[in-house]
Amino acid sequence: MTVVVIYQLLTMIILMMCGMILRKKKYLCENNAKALSVILTKVAVPANMIVLMQRPYSHETFIAFSKVCGGTFLFCLMGAILFFVVGKNMGLRLPQVGLFSSCGAYSNIIFMGQPLIMAMYGEAGLIFCVAVMFVSTMFLFVVCPMIISIGTQKRKSIKNMLKDAFLNLVFISGTIGFFCFVTSITLPQVIRDALQFASNTTVCLSMVYIGFLMAGANLKEIVKDKLIYVFCVLTLIVMPILTKLIAGLFLDGIALSILVVLMGTPAGAVLPSFAESYGNDEKRASQYVFVSTILSIFTLPLVVEFLC
Repeated sequence: MTVVVIYQLLTMIILMMCGMILRKKKYLCENNAKALSVILTKVAVPANMIVLMQRPYSHETFIAFSKVCGGTFLFCLMGAILFFVVGKNMGLRLPQVGLFSSCGAYSNIIFMGQPLIMAMYGEAGLIFCVAVMFVSTMFLFVVCPMIISIGTQKRKSIKNMLKDAFLNLVFISGTIGFFCFVTSITLPQVIRDALQFASNTTVCLSMVYIGFLMAGANLKEIVKDKLIYVFCVLTLIVMPILTKLIAGLFLDGIALSILVVLMGTPAGAVLPSFAESYGNDEKRASQYVFVSTILSIFTLPLVVEFLC
């Protein structure tokens, strides 16, 4: 299994390098990259979530799916609290500790986790990946805004945060997919094919987008910052270990392994733009994403080898 993960990570690195080259050669600018992000979050990922739920209903799978949903919320919340406490103890000010906590709570499940799970367990494991994406996305839009906007001037009202959480396409498509699963509804072939074609672009576009973000990082500035390394240790090593120890009390088999792997993925690629929209430090969020993504290439195979 470790060899499969390493192979998949190497494939993803090649795609990331394409994004880096496109930025360095100026073929891809900031506006283009934001357009890529829009296509991913508004088309590819929503289509993917519906496609992944097109499978026969199974009560056993439903129970495991529900447990993974509950476990995901638990560990997102634990991650937010853990990072907040560590950040405060390191002397971070409120906007900084809010960003530190939010970036630690939301991992790159959509863009990096899914291709890894597909490589490890095939389509049988992707339904649990949908459960984690579904809940973590809701957590990102409901809980993270409260944390990331602490000490800033761009706090949103509860009404707007709930609107962002439940009226975004990822949540809506996840709800549609889940409804189709529990009612055993099979979409017409032409619709499934259209969704599948859109879904197939997810991995390529997401890795190119991450590569674009990484190409803009200042390496000299990053390597001297111990806070970023503390962040990476917590998100890439501590979180999957905690997940294994605690989730093992109510999950087992593939569902447990998937939750462990996904909780060990790097900071989510959407976090820099998310931080900017709430008046926090977009550059710092990009650094968390950049370094944790690089180091995850080494830590994820270890997570798979020793915790799955």
